[in-house]
Amino acid sequence: MCVETRTRVTCIDTQFLYIHRISLVAIGLWPYQRTMLVQLQSCVFSLIMLSFVMFQLTTFLTTEWTIDFIVEILSTSLFILLCAIQYNSLWINTHVVKHILENLQYVCNDLKDANEIAIIKRYGHFAKCVAIGLTLLAMWALFIFTLLPILPRIFGIFFLVNKSEPYQYIRTEYFVDKEKNFYFILLHLYTAQYIAGGTLIGSGILATGYSTYFCGLCNIASYRIEQAMRINSDEVTNRKNKREIDKKISHAVDIHRTAFEFTEFFLHNFQGTYVLLIAIIVICLSLHLFGIFQAVRFVFRIEDFVIHCGFTLGILGCSLGGNYLSQAITDHYSYIFSTAYNVRWYIASVRVQKLILFLLQRSAKPYDIKFGGLYTASLENFATLSTASISYFTVIYSIQK
Repeated sequence: MCVETRTRVTCIDTQFLYIHRISLVAIGLWPYQRTMLVQLQSCVFSLIMLSFVMFQLTTFLTTEWTIDFIVEILSTSLFILLCAIQYNSLWINTHVVKHILENLQYVCNDLKDANEIAIIKRYGHFAKCVAIGLTLLAMWALFIFTLLPILPRIFGIFFLVNKSEPYQYIRTEYFVDKEKNFYFILLHLYTAQYIAGGTLIGSGILATGYSTYFCGLCNIASYRIEQAMRINSDEVTNRKNKREIDKKISHAVDIHRTAFEFTEFFLHNFQGTYVLLIAIIVICLSLHLFGIFQAVRFVFRIEDFVIHCGFTLGILGCSLGGNYLSQAITDHYSYIFSTAYNVRWYIASVRVQKLILFLLQRSAKPYDIKFGGLYTASLENFATLSTASISYFTVIYSIQK
């Protein structure tokens, strides 16, 4: 990697994205310095999650099938599978992460106007705050789930219980003595759990960072249009002012086009993954809703209730966050249209009017983040996604009944 590229990446990390870098380095997905050791780390992490899903599914070979049992196994195994798919997708597409990061830094370094730099810094600060908040929230959730398997043993020590049964909030079948190999099984559970949590954190704050910067570039495009047309009729006749207006409008069009080239490039490489993840999210959420219902309906099992509520909140939070980011990009795109429409473009030169007309034509149709042509990410469709999950929950309940 050249010195110039390394300097640019270090600069953006130092300012805003150092948490993004740390999270991706921890799980072996940072796109730079891909040594053999890092490649081995990524391979091992992927195998750990997939093997954990496999040892969950082996319980179907040794246990009688019931609706409650199927829901219990699939609700957790699908969630780990979701994280494994996300991890492998990022692993395969590290070149995409690298390409967007380098080009985004190039665009940011090319900003000269103090107000434009202030705009991108404001969005970058927001991305950093969101990253810190998501990291702290995920660490708290992982801490709670870490305590669940060992609480019975802790209570057995302090309350002098003769025998404390090991509690597995995620049921697995290793075909070995569970009591004798309790700590090995627990190690596998913890490892898969932390890798899955790290994958959610890393991918979440990466998507948040990119989306936030895209919105910042759209805001800069709107700012450039406003500044270019902040003139009076007499100044338009000045040839020097005409050239300056042409230059500013051209720069606004360029940064507008660049921002959405980044978005389209990202979607082109990840849309297949996200279509699959959306389908898994709907099924997984339905199963966990059914698990909550079962935990409350019969005997109130606090452990099952906490587990299913935790997974449900996590899935809803990730889904809401992704749809909110897509909605923010759509809204910033619409704001460019509003800005271009409201400026006094009619007093500018013909060339400037053509450029603004180009923006109006591009922005006349709302920009939607679509995955595979099947799902449009937005706050409205987040409600549709939740409704679909509730519908499948009622189907499962009717089958069980």
